[in-house]
Amino acid sequence: MKHRILGLLAMTAMILVVFLASAFGPDSPTRRVHQHLTARQPDAGCDCDGSELCTHLPLVIIDTGGQEIPGKITGETDAFGEDISTLAPDGRDVINVSFTIVDNQDRNNHPSDTPTLSTTSEIRVRGHSSRLFEKSPYQLDFVDEHGQAAPAPVMGMASHSEWVLYGPYLDKSLVRNYMWYNIAGEAMEWAPNVRYCELIINGDYRGLYLMVETITDGEDCRLDLSTTAKNLKATGYLLQGDRTVEEDLGGERDIYSYLERMLTLSTDILIKYPKRSDLTEELRKEIEVEFAAFEKALYSYDYDTDDYGYWNYIDVDNFVNYFLINEFSLNVDAGRYSTYIYKDMSGKYKLAVWDFNNACDNYWSDPLSPDRIDMVSHTWFLMLCKSEDFVQRILDRYDELRQTVLSETYLLDYIDDTLAYLGPAVERNNQRWNEAMTQWEPLSPASRNLHSHEEAVTQLKEWLYERGIWLDENLHTIQQYCHPSRNKTYNH
Repeated sequence: MKHRILGLLAMTAMILVVFLASAFGPDSPTRRVHQHLTARQPDAGCDCDGSELCTHLPLVIIDTGGQEIPGKITGETDAFGEDISTLAPDGRDVINVSFTIVDNQDRNNHPSDTPTLSTTSEIRVRGHSSRLFEKSPYQLDFVDEHGQAAPAPVMGMASHSEWVLYGPYLDKSLVRNYMWYNIAGEAMEWAPNVRYCELIINGDYRGLYLMVETITDGEDCRLDLSTTAKNLKATGYLLQGDRTVEEDLGGERDIYSYLERMLTLSTDILIKYPKRSDLTEELRKEIEVEFAAFEKALYSYDYDTDDYGYWNYIDVDNFVNYFLINEFSLNVDAGRYSTYIYKDMSGKYKLAVWDFNNACDNYWSDPLSPDRIDMVSHTWFLMLCKSEDFVQRILDRYDELRQTVLSETYLLDYIDDTLAYLGPAVERNNQRWNEAMTQWEPLSPASRNLHSHEEAVTQLKEWLYERGIWLDENLHTIQQYCHPSRNKTYNH
């Protein structure tokens, strides 16, 4: 009851803050805009004749000029067993397309309306297992007539050139990524901005999508990474940990990390920024050496000393928040795949959340019951959780978040309010993908599969409720990982 009351108060306060802030322009690193609270609502009405799609959501229209979008699975595999994807006729992994957005502020949106944004974009199908989905996710890169990056503000989000169009498909509730990106954005300094939209490709309605800010660099990027890439004193950098693929052979991979050497991990560390065109061998080596110094210190006998302590290398609050957001949601890929770590001009490493598609018991191959602790075994957290101070900070921060954005009331109301905002777009999406929604059974065992949007929403709500109750009673058990009796080999 205590959590419900406090959560309700927190939700009310947050709505007020969002509305007061909405008049001050695009998203900033310190203010989160929740689209479902600030944007045009579905009951606003429209005086159109109903002869074409009419939606209160932003409308994205892509014209490929008859080209097939590359990136679909071919059925062949590379040297690591990863799927090989289709290419464009010219051998590139992208094609150029006409990309427009209709996002009227004072009335509903229609395909025939004058676009609020019109640009050229490179596009490809993106993702790992999601490449197999009929409802494809897409990587977008806005470019000018010379093929150079052409940043543009999108749906009230800050100007950027690289975006992801993510279509909820495996997640039949339609809300996981939207909700968790925004909750992470309230708890952390930075998380990807996100907006719902509806998508049309070559005249074909493709359903409900999310326009997502990518974790990249750029003059307008909200990450504090300098655009001067000469040496480590003049620039920050962004690294990505992900699956090993064939294209990384022959020198294309960037960092052979300390943990990869010591623990034989199947995760490559790639330098995402500086871009390859700016990445000299000298700078690449500097980044590799500096990152290795952090990992070596963390996995050494001196990991908790003043000289080599982890706190000298990382933003501890950031790592604590990353741990809790991904632990609460049981986002099993976090810290394993699609993991982003960056060093901004503050000089310390920070983590950025990405992809909650498999979270909250939506993982393909294994059920994720709410009665488990997971993040303590993930990469850097394996050592961080040997620290009594780090573990205590996790417990203290959990108590804070459980009274606000992780409270039962906040989470359940967030789902209801988001779906109310989406309104008729949910029905349009589910009609477009009716077979996938009602008959597709990708989860194992088969009993986990859901056959309607309503079932998926109920499952998500029940899981979140049970997850919160279980963590309230059991999160303190992570203190076992920092107890001296368990870590005697690390004692001084």
